[in-house]
Amino acid sequence: MVAMTAGPGRETRIDILRGLAMVVIAINHITVAFQIYHLDGRGVPTPSSFGYSSSASIFVIMSGYMVGMVYQRKANPTAAVLRRAARLYVYDGLLLLAVTPVLAMMPAWEATAWSADFLHRSPTEGLLLFLALLRAPTLLDVLQLYVIFMLVTPVALWLHRRSATLLVGVSVGLWLASQFATLTGLLDPAVVEWKFNPAAWQIFFFVPMLLGTRRAHERVFAYLEAHRTMTILLAVTVGAFAAAKLLHIERHVPNSGLLTSKGNLGLLRLIHAPIIIAFYCGLLSWRRDLVASAPMRALACIGRQTLYCYMATVWITYVLAALWYRAGGGYATYLGAVMLAVLLTAAVAVVFDARARRTTAHRKLAITA
Repeated sequence: MVAMTAGPGRETRIDILRGLAMVVIAINHITVAFQIYHLDGRGVPTPSSFGYSSSASIFVIMSGYMVGMVYQRKANPTAAVLRRAARLYVYDGLLLLAVTPVLAMMPAWEATAWSADFLHRSPTEGLLLFLALLRAPTLLDVLQLYVIFMLVTPVALWLHRRSATLLVGVSVGLWLASQFATLTGLLDPAVVEWKFNPAAWQIFFFVPMLLGTRRAHERVFAYLEAHRTMTILLAVTVGAFAAAKLLHIERHVPNSGLLTSKGNLGLLRLIHAPIIIAFYCGLLSWRRDLVASAPMRALACIGRQTLYCYMATVWITYVLAALWYRAGGGYATYLGAVMLAVLLTAAVAVVFDARARRTTAHRKLAITA
């Protein structure tokens, strides 16, 4: 989650991809939270409904890419990355503080459904587990995952400086080890409670980080602009994945849970997420004027302020879901909550993007003064 401001020479299409992922996350959060309280009716369909990767996968990939593209250029990348990790850590704590009033009014069953039972059983011990990045209530674990990745990024940069192949090898090796540990039962799920196993998910962060250091998007967009048939091929592939998901073809494969596992980043998820991103890149390359449209500009704004947008969507998800349940539910109210979450996400992006622009303008003025 790298905050950025618009500027000359900036690739807006990357911001659009991040913004789209953020909007999908906001919708998915509301749907999943309301399903905790037995939402009666189908959830609002999103790209996550038509494949084996969630918007979180796309978000992690794009965030890793941005880290490689932005921090590699810093005079002291290690110090900059660690400062960012500290900031994310503080924000995760503030987010816990913000949702604590909602958690405090929940009975035991409800807290368990939100994965916050560890805080209910023993607040002091639970807080220590949270601060140690070992446990988190639902939705707050994503920020913890980012903190862990940012803390490990200096090591990844060190490996990259010695050999890009070495970095990829270590990343792939950790992912394979995670799959092996799950397949063999080496890790007991009752003990290891990661919703996002960092050893597996790191491949979605550090391999894209490597690509970000090389600004691979420039070649990708140029290739897709010159070869439009590739976007058609990607569309067919995405459609095939969607059909397989809707028909639940994976259930006919032994140990299919290993292939589709979100927490351990199963093979189908590992394959599907990059294909989806490539498809989105193809669509944005098909017509360059599309990028200048109002909806795309709104998505780009959200994509530049993903940290604040994410925090806002988590808080409003807790508040709206708890209120919705206590008010008696209702499908129309659920749809209203989805719309409100999207509008809030956009509003937060506009506010913080304007603030970032003012800050940038003041810095330039100070330099020239």
